[in-house]
Amino acid sequence: MRGDNEETLRERVGLCLDCRHSRQIKSDRGAEFYLCHLSATDLQFPKYPALPVISCAGYMSKDVLC
Repeated sequence: MRGDNEETLRERVGLCLDCRHSRQIKSDRGAEFYLCHLSATDLQFPKYPALPVISCAGYMSKDVLC
């Protein structure tokens, strides 16, 4: 069972929260962004997508083994 904080974070961030292609970036001023590594090779994916991401063709859960 997820805690309230994780559920709130999931609502705010969306799929990027646990996508193997994303990395959380925190600025010196405390802002949080999610970098999409797919953007380096495919222009379809924005470098820093608008959150929450509710649908993404490149989404792959970190929990899925390849």
